[in-house]
Amino acid sequence: MQNDYSTILGARSTDLEFYTRVMMVVALCGVTFGLAFGLYHLFWGNQLLSLVLLPVVCLQIITVYLLKKNGFSRFAAWTIALLQTAATIFYSLEIGIEASYWLFASGVANYYIVDRKVALSFNAVACFVIAVYALGEPAIAIRYAASFVMINIFLFSFARQLEKKNAQLDHMLTVDPLTMAGNRTALEAALRRVKSQYDRHETPVSLIMIDLDHFKRINDTHGHSEGDRVLNRIATLIKKRLRPTDSLFRFGGEEFIVITENTHLNQAAYLAEDIRKRVESDVDDQRKHAGDALTVSLGLAQLRGNEAADDWLGRADKAMYKAKAMGRNWICFDADTSADQTGNPSGTASTL
Repeated sequence: MQNDYSTILGARSTDLEFYTRVMMVVALCGVTFGLAFGLYHLFWGNQLLSLVLLPVVCLQIITVYLLKKNGFSRFAAWTIALLQTAATIFYSLEIGIEASYWLFASGVANYYIVDRKVALSFNAVACFVIAVYALGEPAIAIRYAASFVMINIFLFSFARQLEKKNAQLDHMLTVDPLTMAGNRTALEAALRRVKSQYDRHETPVSLIMIDLDHFKRINDTHGHSEGDRVLNRIATLIKKRLRPTDSLFRFGGEEFIVITENTHLNQAAYLAEDIRKRVESDVDDQRKHAGDALTVSLGLAQLRGNEAADDWLGRADKAMYKAKAMGRNWICFDADTSADQTGNPSGTASTL
């Protein structure tokens, strides 16, 4: 999903390092050329221009430092785009047509650092101001605007197609093609994200490890194609029960993980018990596998302070194996929790 950690061209958090480097290159180019022209005008040219360009250069240097220190941010992207667009407009208004070509450089750069719609808006405003107020001759202004509009059409179309390609690649990299649940890559990113949220705000988050019981028997008896159908069916059942803030991931062959955000362990237990009941009572697969009733074993763990994500995952995994050791079709909490299991064999639910 798009959030504060992702922005231009449909980029996800995994792309942020790349876009941070691109933004730094754009800002450094602005610093290099802006400093040169600012110093030139300070000593030999228009001192008013230097009083504008040099502060802009200083702000871009600060932006580069913040990018280097903190990584990508929307604020940095907007700052660079606004500074270079505003400086180009001012430069063109002061000098005229001789400076207007800088708009082409800043206009192209905008598509690299902000969303395509934002870039188009910035460029449209700059083009209008420069064509109307900086270019005295109407014929020159029209040709100038027409060429800039054509370039923006190309850039906007290319950015749109690149956005779609990024979305397709992200889907391929983060979604399990069989069950349409998140894959291991998506799980690792989600674990990092909720761990970061917990460290900042102590937002409770719980994890449910789900394993299909006797799944090997289904593959051996009915074949792997039927096993794939069962996995798809189970994933669909789980997803129907989840809230918008819950996330489903395929962890292994027949193992799934649900991350329940803003959820304490006892709340996650209700969800886990409902999932267990839904799988056990699923009419479709009960009819398909007469005598091979599908059940799941579940392990639960709530994230603790100063706990690594791998340790949290490990506790849920141990709890799930404890559920299997107790006869399967059980729900167990991590071993360090005082009330450590719920659910009974054959689907008789105990009070949570």
